[in-house]
Amino acid sequence: MPTIALVGDLFLQQPLPDTPALAEVGAALRSADIAFGNLEAPVSARGAATEKWINMRMPPDLLGDIKQLGFNMLTLANNHLFDYGETAFYDTMRYLDECALRFVGAGADLDAAWRAEIVETGGLRIAFLGGCSTLGPGSAATPDRPGVAPIHIAEAYHIDAAASLEQPGSAPYVHTRAWAADLQRACQAVADASANADCVIVGLHWGVPPTWRARFQDGLADYQTEVGHALVEAGADLIVGAHPHSLQEVEVWRGAPIFYSLGNFVFHHNRGTRETPVSRHAPYSLNIKRRDRIWSETIILLAEVAEDAVHCKLLPVLLDDNGNPQLLQGDEARAVIERLAVLSPKAALHYQDGVGNLVQGGVRSEKPSEL
Repeated sequence: MPTIALVGDLFLQQPLPDTPALAEVGAALRSADIAFGNLEAPVSARGAATEKWINMRMPPDLLGDIKQLGFNMLTLANNHLFDYGETAFYDTMRYLDECALRFVGAGADLDAAWRAEIVETGGLRIAFLGGCSTLGPGSAATPDRPGVAPIHIAEAYHIDAAASLEQPGSAPYVHTRAWAADLQRACQAVADASANADCVIVGLHWGVPPTWRARFQDGLADYQTEVGHALVEAGADLIVGAHPHSLQEVEVWRGAPIFYSLGNFVFHHNRGTRETPVSRHAPYSLNIKRRDRIWSETIILLAEVAEDAVHCKLLPVLLDDNGNPQLLQGDEARAVIERLAVLSPKAALHYQDGVGNLVQGGVRSEKPSEL
């Protein structure tokens, strides 16, 4: 029975230290047949910064640290892959190929971006896909343009006249919905992968970080459940999310687990940013403590894949002051799982002997009909 280790965002700015804590993390990742995470930046020393509010990139010589830690499959579908343009984008794919690191979620055109990577292990075929709803300027792949696999989102703002009269200056409610054509394309990619594999795992870059939403609307954006449910119904057996940089809700939909955000996993300070970048040219400010607990708690999700079920175990992890992960034990480990359980009313999460367990979840024995 193959095991897949899945984590959230990976962003390195200095070599990983040779410490017992990281050795323990690496051992947990390498115990799995496949280790999958989101590469949160282009890997390049070239290119020009695009016009966006924060630009990130990773030195090429640090890619070996990611591989040495245990990763062998990555998603590139995120809002930073095009931070330094097409030059850095193509550099990234070349460096990954040179390191024998497989990737999904981006390519030379739309078909390539939505192409699944299928790995045969433990007698089963496991398909991986990546998609993105948090799109940097010009980063969405098209039939004749390189980029990430896009699921664009439409927004509408609801202002309650009576509430505004009584509470002037209040934030409006933000309704979100996926573009129909993009969601159909994503569902078709999942269905195609499902027809050729025993299990389909989708990494999605989506959602809203804490502090970026009105308090009365905290949690998931509307489109996330729309997209997540549609992809499960198309044949996805497990969905893992990233982008909010914190743990968020877990749901089981029609037997398939959806981890809406796995949080940060290795996340170093961005060398190119000395202060919170939002304040440079926005009408609002943002005061975030970079190593606050909410940004530092995460998990390693160990998904054991059988022919008719996915069994999910959760290893609690905390990032240290440098943004490097360490496994938690005892009361600290229990607290992470219990907090995630409180966030997850649609899933049964329990803690035992240092590990969280998702009680419900699994793949379907029958594949969906063609779209």
